[in-house]
Amino acid sequence: MKQRSKSDEYRSDHPGRHRPLYDRARLSVEVRIANERALAMPPDPNDLNRPPRPVPGCSTCLTLAERREVAQAEYDRSAETDANVLLRTHQRQEHRP
Repeated sequence: MKQRSKSDEYRSDHPGRHRPLYDRARLSVEVRIANERALAMPPDPNDLNRPPRPVPGCSTCLTLAERREVAQAEYDRSAETDANVLLRTHQRQEHRP
């Protein structure tokens, strides 16, 4: 039996055709699982590189996120920062073990 090389992985038995790298169904399941896992985990309140995301189902998180959105719409950066700080503080106290 002929040994296949890594470059053969991308080739088809028919010239001019290439096999897909992943089966579409398998890839969509893997992406769905990764997305569900990411959404199930509470956001890290110590990640200061981006604004905190509200935890799904938490009314306090939602209220603070709405306050931040209003501040963004009004171009009030001070109120936006305050809402981010309050949201992070709430998440540290209520959503971390």
